[in-house]
Amino acid sequence: MAPAWGPGVAPVIGTVGLVVLLVGGCAAEEPPRFIKEPKDQIGVSGGVASFVCQATGDPKPRVTWNKKGKKVNSQRFETIEFDGSAGAVLRIQPLRTPRDENVYECVAQNSVGEITVHAKLTVLRGTGTQLPPGFPNIDMGPQLKVVERTRTATMLCAASGNPDPEITWFKDFLPVDPSASNGRIKQLRSGALQIESSEETDQGKYECVATNSAGVRYSSPANLYVRVRRVAPRFSILPMNHEIMPGGNVNITCVAVGSPMPYVKWMQGAEDLTPEDDMPVGRNVLELTDVKDSANYTCVAMSSLGVIEAVAQITVKSLPKAPGTPVVTENTATSITITWDSGNPDPVSYYVIEYKSKSQDGPYQIKEDITTTRYSIGGLSPNSEYEIWVSAVNSIGQGPPSESVVTRTGEQAPASAPRNVQARMLSATTMIIQWEEPVEPNGLIRGYRIYYTMEPEHPVGNWQKHNVDDSLLTTVGSLLEDETYTVRVLAFTSVGDGPLSDPIQVKTQQGVPGQPMNFRAEAKSETSIGLSWSPPRQESIVKYELLFREGDHGREVGRTFDPATAFVVDDLKPNTEYAFRLAARSPQGLGAFTSVVRQRTLQSKPSAPPQDVKCVSTRSTAILVSWRPPPPETHNGALVSYSVRYRPLGSEDPQPKEVNGIPPTTTQILLEALDKWTEYRITTVAHTEVGPGPESSPVVIRTDEDVPSAPPRKVEAEALNATAIRVLWRSPLPGRQHGQIRGYQVHYVRMEGAEARGPPRIKDIMLADAQEMVITNLQPETTYSITVAAYTMKGDGARSKPKVVVTKGAVLGRPTLSVQQTPEGSLLARWEPPAGTTEDQVLGYRLQFGREDSSPLATLEFLPTEDHYTASGVHKGATYVFRLAARSRSGLGEEAARSLSIREDTPRGHPQFLEAAGNVSAGTVLLCWLPPVPAERNGAIVKYTVAVREAGAPGPARETELLAAAEPGAENVLTLQGLKPDTAYDLQVRAHTRRGPGPYSPPVRYRTFLRDQVSPKNFKVKMIMKTSVLLSWEFPDNYNSPTPYKIQYNGLTLDVDGRTTKKLITHLKPHTFYNFVLTNRGSSLGGLQQTVTAWTAFNLLSGKPSVAPKPNTDGFIMVYLPDGQSPVPVQNYFIVMVPLRKSRGGQFLTPLGSPEDMDLEELIQDISRLQRRSLRHSRQLEAPRPYIAARFSVLPPTFQPGDQKQYGGFDNRGLEPGHRYVLFVLAVLQKSEPTFAASPFSDPFQLDNPDPQPIVDGEEGLIWVIGPVLAVVFIICIVIAILLYKNKPDSKRKDSEPRTKCLLNNADLAPHHPKDPVEMRRINFQTPDSGLSSPLREPGFHFES
Repeated sequence: MAPAWGPGVAPVIGTVGLVVLLVGGCAAEEPPRFIKEPKDQIGVSGGVASFVCQATGDPKPRVTWNKKGKKVNSQRFETIEFDGSAGAVLRIQPLRTPRDENVYECVAQNSVGEITVHAKLTVLRGTGTQLPPGFPNIDMGPQLKVVERTRTATMLCAASGNPDPEITWFKDFLPVDPSASNGRIKQLRSGALQIESSEETDQGKYECVATNSAGVRYSSPANLYVRVRRVAPRFSILPMNHEIMPGGNVNITCVAVGSPMPYVKWMQGAEDLTPEDDMPVGRNVLELTDVKDSANYTCVAMSSLGVIEAVAQITVKSLPKAPGTPVVTENTATSITITWDSGNPDPVSYYVIEYKSKSQDGPYQIKEDITTTRYSIGGLSPNSEYEIWVSAVNSIGQGPPSESVVTRTGEQAPASAPRNVQARMLSATTMIIQWEEPVEPNGLIRGYRIYYTMEPEHPVGNWQKHNVDDSLLTTVGSLLEDETYTVRVLAFTSVGDGPLSDPIQVKTQQGVPGQPMNFRAEAKSETSIGLSWSPPRQESIVKYELLFREGDHGREVGRTFDPATAFVVDDLKPNTEYAFRLAARSPQGLGAFTSVVRQRTLQSKPSAPPQDVKCVSTRSTAILVSWRPPPPETHNGALVSYSVRYRPLGSEDPQPKEVNGIPPTTTQILLEALDKWTEYRITTVAHTEVGPGPESSPVVIRTDEDVPSAPPRKVEAEALNATAIRVLWRSPLPGRQHGQIRGYQVHYVRMEGAEARGPPRIKDIMLADAQEMVITNLQPETTYSITVAAYTMKGDGARSKPKVVVTKGAVLGRPTLSVQQTPEGSLLARWEPPAGTTEDQVLGYRLQFGREDSSPLATLEFLPTEDHYTASGVHKGATYVFRLAARSRSGLGEEAARSLSIREDTPRGHPQFLEAAGNVSAGTVLLCWLPPVPAERNGAIVKYTVAVREAGAPGPARETELLAAAEPGAENVLTLQGLKPDTAYDLQVRAHTRRGPGPYSPPVRYRTFLRDQVSPKNFKVKMIMKTSVLLSWEFPDNYNSPTPYKIQYNGLTLDVDGRTTKKLITHLKPHTFYNFVLTNRGSSLGGLQQTVTAWTAFNLLSGKPSVAPKPNTDGFIMVYLPDGQSPVPVQNYFIVMVPLRKSRGGQFLTPLGSPEDMDLEELIQDISRLQRRSLRHSRQLEAPRPYIAARFSVLPPTFQPGDQKQYGGFDNRGLEPGHRYVLFVLAVLQKSEPTFAASPFSDPFQLDNPDPQPIVDGEEGLIWVIGPVLAVVFIICIVIAILLYKNKPDSKRKDSEPRTKCLLNNADLAPHHPKDPVEMRRINFQTPDSGLSSPLREPGFHFES
C-alpha cells in the first residue's frame, strides 16, 4: 500500500521517494486489477438490484460507479464502499422501468492506471404474468431475530424458481462471504445463513437474494440483534486457608466469573504477585514453595463492572510432641486401662494408641481418633503381656510416640479343652489316660479332672471323677471287665474350669486297641470325602473298620481296610451330609469306635433346569419371565442365583444377552428395553457356587405392538387441481413399524403464512399397503400443510415432516367457439368467454389450429378483449382443427375444439419426381416419388399417372396408372420394364384426386445401361476424418467390368477403376462441407450420378504425441499425449501403435504424411481379426501391423507403451526390443455418422535390444524362395473356389444377387420438402452400412442415429 504523507513533508519525502524509485525501480507499483466483477442482472420493477465490484493494485485503487459516463447520483442509487474504497456496491432501490435499464460502469483507478468493467441491468414489470416463467420467488424470507452473544443465530431463507435459484446473502447492503469467517458463518444447503459464536459485529440488517437465469429477487430485510450480557464479577471458587509444615509447598486456586470475564491476580499486602502484562482471565493459581512463615494472600478479580477481593490464610505449623509415658490404671483378663499426659502446649486433634502382644509375632494394632487422655483397650487375650505406646496428631500430622509401657492381662478359665486325649488298658480293670495342654490355657493350669462312665447318656455331673495335679497322664482302676467306658478331660486354673474334651471310648478288654485319635473328615469333591486320623498308641493294628451313613436316618454302610492314617470314601451324593465312625482292630479284637464325625460333600452344578418357565409380554418393550426352582434333589448345593438368557429371533448376533445375579429367592424378572414387536427366545438357568446348570426349554414370545416410531417415508404432495391434492408415501422402515400396520392417517390443515388456521382434518385409510390418497373438497389457491402417520393396533405413529402445498386456482370452463369459411376462402374463428366468468377473470386466450394430418398445430395468444381470428392460405381438401382455451391466473382452462373440412379440387402441383440413383439396368428403371406438397394437393391423392417417352421420339407418351400409397404422404414406387438398352427416356408423373388429375411434373431424363453395364449400389460415406473421407459402393458378385468411374467433389475429379468398391479421398480441409458425386463414364447422355455429402471432422488433436528422450526408472518409454479438448463430444480415445517396417537394407521406414492418409478401415479389420484370434495372428507376428494398445474415455496426459496392462479392454502389448515404433491418437466423435480425428504420428521410439542379432543374408533370400511358392498355392485355392461356384444351381445364384431398392427413403425426409436436387439426393440416397468390421462394432464405438 502506498504511504500517505502529510502536507508539510510532501516535498521532502517526494524527493527522497524519487531517489528510491530511481535506485530500486518501479517494481512495487501495479495497475488496478479487478478481483470481483459485477454481473448482468435482471430485476423486477419495485425490487432491488446490487452490483458488487472490487479491485486490487498498488497503490490501492479507488472504485467508483458511473452511468452513461457520469457518476451515479440519485436518491434511489446508493454506493456502499468497503475494503478502504477498493470495493463498492451499487445498490438501486426501488427499481424503475425503463429509466433504470442501462449499462453501468465500475471504474478502478490509481496513480498507475485506470480500468473499467460493465454490467447491464434489465428491469421487468412485476405484475401478473409479465414475469418470465421460472422467475425466482422468495417463499420464506429472514425474520427479526435476537440472539445472545456467543450463541448460534440462523437466518432462514427459502426460494423457488426454474432453474432452482442460487441463494446469497447481504448484510447492511454488503455481500456476505462465509469463506472469510474461518467456518464461523456457514450457508446451509437449504439456503439459510447460520452464524456460530455470534459477535457484536454480526448485528445488522440481512437480506436473502435468489438468483437464476430468469432474474434476481431480494427478500425483505430483517434485523439481527446480538445481545451482550453484563454481569459483575463474583468468585465461583474462593481461595481456601491452608496449614502446612515448615518448608512445605501449597497451591491456592481462585476462580471468578462475570460478563465480561474478569481478570484475576494475587497480592501479598500491597505487592502484586501476578505480572500486569500476564494477568489471566477467570482463574489464577498461586504456587507457593518452601514456605517458612505464615501469611495472608489476597485474590483480586476485576472487570469493567467492578473489583472484588478474597483472602487466603497460610498457617505454618509443626508436628505435636510425644505425650507422657502411659500409666496402667486397671487390668482385666481381656482389657487394659491407661492414662497419659498430653505433653503439648497447643491443642491436638486426637491421639493414637499402638499396642502389641509380646508373645505373638505380627503387626502393631492401632486405636485412632482418641480425644481424651484415658482409654481402655479391649479384646485382649487373657494372661498375655502387652507393650503400649501413645502419640498425638494435629492438622500437620502425627507426632513421635511416647515411651512404652508393658503390662499383663489377668487370668481366666481355660478357653479350650486338653488336646489329643487317649486311653488304653493296662490290665483287664485298669486303664491309662494321656492328654496334652489346652491351646488357650488363659492362665496357669492348676490341674486336670477326668470324667468316665459306662452310661454316657447321663449328665456329666453324674459321671465318676478323678482329679490330677499338674500332670498329663493318669491311671484309673477298679473297672469292670468287658465293658465300654466313655472318658472326657478338662483343665482348670485358679479362676475356674475349662471346657470338656470330646468323649473317647475304651473297651475294658486287654489287648484291643484304643480309639483312633484326631479323627477328621474333609470334603474332597462333590462325590467324595477324605478321612484322616492318628493310630492308637502302642497297639498292633491289623485292620480298620469304618461305618458311615447318609444323614441321621440313612442305612449304615461298613468298609474294612488295611492299616493307614487316611481313607477316601467315593461314590457319594453331592451336597449331602454323612456321619462317620472308625474303629481299629487288633488280633485280640475290635477296639472302640470313635465319636461320630459329620461332613458334607461339596456342591455341584444343578442337574436340572428351573421348572414351569412362563413368559408374558407386559408392554411393547418388556417381557415378564417366571419360573419355579429345580426339584430339590437336583440342586446339588445351595442355589445362589438364577440367570435368564434371551435373544431376538433372526438376529445377526448368535450370542444371547443374559441377566445374571438374580437372587435365589426370586422366581420372576422383568426384561426391559427390548425391541418392539419382536420375537424372543428365552431360557432360564439355576446356579450354585460351582456354576450354572442346564438351560430350560426355550420359550418363544413376541413383544407387544406399539405405535410406529418412524414416519412414512418419501412423502410427496402435489396439487391436482383447485380442490384436490394427491399425497404419496412409502411405508415406514420395517425395523421401526413396531407392529402390523393397519392403515394410515393423512392430517391436513389450512395455512396462512406460517400459522395454521382452523383445526386439522384427518383422512383415514384402513389399508396396510396403501401408498396414495387424494384429498378433495379443498379451497382453490389455498396453502395446506400435510403430514402422514401410520398406525397399528396401539395407535398413531410419528408423523412425517409437513409438506406445504398450494392448491391451484380455479380453472375456467370451455369458451364458446365457432369456425366457418369466408367467401374469400379463409377460415374465421369466433369465440366468447366461458359461461359464468367475469371480465377480470379472463387474462387472455390460447388458440391452436392447423391441418388435422400435420403436427404440431400453430399456437397464438390473444388478449382478453379479442374475440375472433381469420386464418388465410388454407388448403383445399384438408380438414382443419381449432382448439381454444381461456387463460386465468391459475393457467389455461378447458379447451373448446372445432373442426372444418374444405372441399376438394384437382391437384395444383405436381409430384416430387426424383432422378434414378442406381437401380437402373439395361431394360428397367425403378422410380420413386412423393406426392405434391400438402399446400398443392387440394385433397387426398388417389392415384398417379406416369408418362414415358423415348427422348426425341415423335408421338404421344406411354402412360401408366398406379394407385397411391395407402398412407398419405408416403413414397410411391414403379418399375418401368421393357425399355431399350442404352436409350434415354423422358419421364413425367401427375397426381389425381377424386376431382381429377393435376399437372405433370417437369420431364426428367434417364438412360438405360448397356447390356454388360451394371450400376454400383449403396454409394455412401464409410468413414469421415479431419482431412480425409472413405467412400464405398457395391457391385453384384459376378460383376467384373473395367469400365471406369469418376468421383467429383468441389470442382475436382478423380478416376476410379471400375472393379474397385472404395476410395479414400485425402487432402481435405477440416470442418468443411463436401458433395461427392459418383458418375459412370461409359455414356455421355443422361449419365448415372449418385451423390453423398459429408462434413469433415473438427480440427482437434492437432499436436503430435511427444516422446521422452530416455526411458523412466521402470524401463518404460514415456509419451506425452496431445490436448484432447474438442468442440464436440468425444466418445473414446484410442492409442494406435504402428510398428515400422524395414527396407531391404535393414533400415526402418518412417511413415510419411498423416495417419489420416492411412487406410484405417484395414486397421480396424485387423483389430477385429486379432480379437477373434484368427489364423492370421501368426502372419501379423511375421509382418507387424498397426494395433490398438489402449482405449480411454478421457485422454490422459501421458502413456507408457508396452507396460503389458489392459486399458479399456485392449492389451498394451510389450514392445519388441530393437524394433522401432510410432503411435498416434485416434478420437471417435459422437456424431450421427462414423466420424474420427487422428493426431500426427509421434517421433519413432524403440527399446534397446539387449542382445541384437545381425540380419543374415541367407534368411532374407529364403523369403524370396518361399514367398512365390505360397503365392502359387494361394492362386490354386482361388481357382478351385471359382470352379465350385460355377457349379452352383442357378436358383441359388439368383438368390445371392442383390435386390433392387427404392431410390427414395421417405423415412429420412425432413419435415419440409426441398426442391434442390443435390439436397434431395443427400437426404434420400443414404444406404445402410455394409457390415464391414469397424470401430463401430467395438464396445467403445457407439453412435446415436
